[in-house]
Amino acid sequence: MIPLVLMAGFLGAGKTRFLTTLIPQLLERGVRVRIVLNDFENAKIDAARLGELDALVTPLNGECVCCGSLRELLDTLQAVPNDPGSVMLIEANGATETDELLGYLTTDTTLTHFTLPLQLTVIDAARWQKRWWNNGLEAAQTTTATHVHLNWTDKLTPTRRDAVQQGVAAVNARAAFTTPGEFAATLQSLADSVRETPRRDPQGVATAHRHRHGHTHPFGSVALPLPRVVERARFLAFVQALPAAVVRAKGLVRFVDQPADMFVWNRVPGRKKVQLDESSPHADAEATALFIGVGMSLDDLELRIAALT
Repeated sequence: MIPLVLMAGFLGAGKTRFLTTLIPQLLERGVRVRIVLNDFENAKIDAARLGELDALVTPLNGECVCCGSLRELLDTLQAVPNDPGSVMLIEANGATETDELLGYLTTDTTLTHFTLPLQLTVIDAARWQKRWWNNGLEAAQTTTATHVHLNWTDKLTPTRRDAVQQGVAAVNARAAFTTPGEFAATLQSLADSVRETPRRDPQGVATAHRHRHGHTHPFGSVALPLPRVVERARFLAFVQALPAAVVRAKGLVRFVDQPADMFVWNRVPGRKKVQLDESSPHADAEATALFIGVGMSLDDLELRIAALT
C-alpha cells in the first residue's frame, strides 16, 4: 500500500513551503514522493516548483477538491499504480472543507491501495484565529487533523506561541505537533510497515481497538447497521452524544412514528442540531450509520447502537 496524506491549511498558511522542506527529507530516506496539488489558479506554478525537487506532481486547477474538483481528484488517485515505498500527498487549497473530503477518501472502495489518510494541517501561527469570518473554517481544518505544523513561529513572542499551541490543542487535543523532519520519519515508518500489504480492508476499519497487532492507523471510517426503526428522540440523543473521536457522522434512518419513510441524517461539526432530510432511497436501502474520525472505538460505537433497540 501507499501512505496517503491530506495536507490542509488556510490560504497562505505555508503548505507549499512545508513541502519544499519535507520532500528532500523523504527522498533522503529512500521514500518516493507523489503529489496532487489543488489550487484555484496557480497549481501549475507550484507544481513546477515542487517538481524541481524530484517529486511526481499532478496539478489540479479550479475548485476545491472537496467539491468541484473532487471527481478529478478521485480519478487521479485511482490511476496511481500500487508503488510500495512511495507516499501520496494531496495539497488541498486553502478553502477546503476537510471533513467532507476525508469521508470520500476513507470510504471510496477504489482507493484501497492507499492507507487510510493522515491529515497534516499547516497553521500560520501569527494569524491563528485572526481571520474574522473565516476563523470557523481554519478551526474546522484543524479539528480533523492527525498532525499539525505551526508555521512562521519566528514572528511570535513566547507568550503568543504558547497561546496558539493551547488554542490548537483546545480545538483538537488528539493532533500531534510536528516538523518536516519528524513528519518525514513518520511517513517512512508507515511506508515500511505497509510495504508488503497490497490493499486494506475496503470497509475502512476505524482504528478498531480490537486490533492489537501491526500498524494502528489513526484515521478511519466504518459503516455499521442501525435497527430497522428507532424512536426519534432516542436516536437524536444518540447522535448528539457521540464521542469526540467521531468528527463526522451520517447515514439513513427510519423512525417508529414514521416507519414508511427513510431519512438521511447528518451530524455536522460545530452545529448542535442533527440535520434530517426525507429521502426516497432505492428499494433495498437499509438503515445505517457511517462514522469518520480519529482513534474511534468500534466496540463503543456498536454498544451505543445496540442501546437504541
